Amino acid sequence: TPFYSMFFLVGLSTMLIILFLLFPNTGINIGKLQLNFISKKEFYKPIIKTNQVVELPINIDSLKEVDQHIQDSIEKVKQILFQKYLDSVLIAEKRIQYPNNDVSILYPFFEKLLNAKTNKVRIMHYGDSQIEADRISGRLRERLQKEFGGYGSGLNAVIPATRKISVRNKLSNNWVRRTGFGPYVDTIVKHKNYGAIFSFCEITPDTNLLDSVFYDGIIKIYKPIKSYKKARNFQELNIYYSSIEESYINYTINDTIIFLDTLNSTNSIKKKSLSFNKAPESIEIQIKSSISPLIYGLSLEGENGIVVDNIPLRGASGTEFAKIDYSSLKQMHHLLMPDFFILEFGGNAIPHIKNKDRAKNYGKYFKKQINKIKKINPKSIVLVIGPGDMAKKEKTELISYPLIEEVRDALKKAAFETNSCFWDMYLNMGGENSIIDWSKKTPSLAARDYIHFTNKGARKIADLFIEDFMNDFKNYLENKNENQ
Repeated sequence: TPFYSMFFLVGLSTMLIILFLLFPNTGINIGKLQLNFISKKEFYKPIIKTNQVVELPINIDSLKEVDQHIQDSIEKVKQILFQKYLDSVLIAEKRIQYPNNDVSILYPFFEKLLNAKTNKVRIMHYGDSQIEADRISGRLRERLQKEFGGYGSGLNAVIPATRKISVRNKLSNNWVRRTGFGPYVDTIVKHKNYGAIFSFCEITPDTNLLDSVFYDGIIKIYKPIKSYKKARNFQELNIYYSSIEESYINYTINDTIIFLDTLNSTNSIKKKSLSFNKAPESIEIQIKSSISPLIYGLSLEGENGIVVDNIPLRGASGTEFAKIDYSSLKQMHHLLMPDFFILEFGGNAIPHIKNKDRAKNYGKYFKKQINKIKKINPKSIVLVIGPGDMAKKEKTELISYPLIEEVRDALKKAAFETNSCFWDMYLNMGGENSIIDWSKKTPSLAARDYIHFTNKGARKIADLFIEDFMNDFKNYLENKNENQ
């Protein structure tokens, strides 16, 4: 209680005062122990104030060491922050890049994807030999068709430049391919009407007929068995053609159903369509004519959903759009009605680029190709994929080609100046000398020519692109939901 506490304090103070007054100055000895208490002389001793500064010894070397430690720490923090900045820039540049960072450029196409269940959405993937055999396009097609609907392998030549896993056709021996791009231009052709896939196929005459010239060619289309699952089914067969004279077609479906049709006489490119409730196991197309029609492509696709056309142009640099007839390209694009173009080029130009000025000029010429595509297809969106890493032997050492980044930058500039998007394959591979690392992986991701991907490498690069594309689509959905 307060009373007892007060009583205790008064008692303790009284005891201390008695000790102060009676305790001897010399203390009290108890055996070896001496007890002392403050004396009256020490208690009344005045306190002396002084302004004297006590100087302590300073170790200059220690101060320098501390200062150096502080500077080193600051420098390390700067390096960490700068590396984080570089890492963030690298991450951003590995993703799809947009002019002025305007991600809304892809929004109209993303909106079409959302409506693909009831509408057809077409992607035309042009590229060099990296996309041969439908390797990268096929992966993209399967993912998008699973996500948004659609069937079929899209547009293909009667005779593809290389074998495709998504195409399983058998032809009569009298078909020939006429090519209008790269080092494979067919000099027998005196025009440049090569259409959307830069080639056409025609029938050579039956030389056994002595009295007259007659053309009779057969195309037999089988359901592919090694392709991605969605590409094995289709609901439409479209034939793109031109024909000086009327040609006759016999269709044989699953080796039993036969009916007749015609390819009308036309100088421009036209489309002949055949629809199915269910994809047949085989379709035989027999074309007869006194003059062979030009077949610019066959397309297997769904009634709605995603269509991805794989159009590899071996040896091409991407500047071939300016070298073929504008009207034939326009006619076929208008029939196809593409919504999205992927242009994957640069690899064939790199060995011939000897200085930075040539890289810039290549970019300027490539820009004209994009403008031509956009002039024909004003509502379509273009995405450019730059070249991957490529290496050559310099004396005894393998090194990346010296101007890859300059070529990459020139293509990116062309994309941005045409309000198109860009995806950096080179950075996504790992940059300089990454093709060498890819070739050493187990299993190998790159061929020993240090230019092309293996099948596994093509799947990997396709998956990297698809991941970035779908991430931007998800961001679009989030932005759309927030604004509703």
